[in-house]
Amino acid sequence: GGTIIGGEDSTLMVPAVLYPVTPDMALYREEQFGPVIPIAPYDSLDTILEYGRSGQYGQQVSVFTTLSGATTAARIVDTFSHVYGKININSQCSRSPDSLPFSGRRSSAMGVMSIREALREFSIPTVVAYKDREGHREITEELEANSKFMQPL
Repeated sequence: GGTIIGGEDSTLMVPAVLYPVTPDMALYREEQFGPVIPIAPYDSLDTILEYGRSGQYGQQVSVFTTLSGATTAARIVDTFSHVYGKININSQCSRSPDSLPFSGRRSSAMGVMSIREALREFSIPTVVAYKDREGHREITEELEANSKFMQPL
C-alpha cells in the first residue's frame, strides 16, 4: 500500500523501505520491480561479492562509493562485470536503452538492447543476389524498378 505522490493520474509512488532484509527472506533473493528499497546489512565485502556471484539475476547493480572507497569499489566492479549487464556508480538503477546499450544476464534478460541493437535484433535481413552474367543485369534493373521491397529507403 504505497502513497501516490504525483497526483491522481500519476504512477509515482513512495517506496517501501525494508530493513533489515536477511538471507532467510524471499526478498533477499528475488528481483524487485519497485517501489521497494530492501536494505541488507553486511559485515564484509566478501558477503557482497558472494551475494552477487551466487544470485539468480544479473540485470543491473548500483555501487555507491566515495573517493576514499574507490579502490574497494573497483574490486566490486571487477567482480560484478561478469555478473551484471549494467553497473551504476553513485546512481540508482534506471532504464537506458535509448542512450546506451542495456543488457542483462542470467534470469534477468538475454542479450543487449539499445536503439541500434533493437533495430538489428528485430530486423530480418534479406539478400537478393544474382550472378553477374549476360542478361542478368537487365533483369535485376527491371526487378528493382518494379519491386516495392527493392526500392531504396
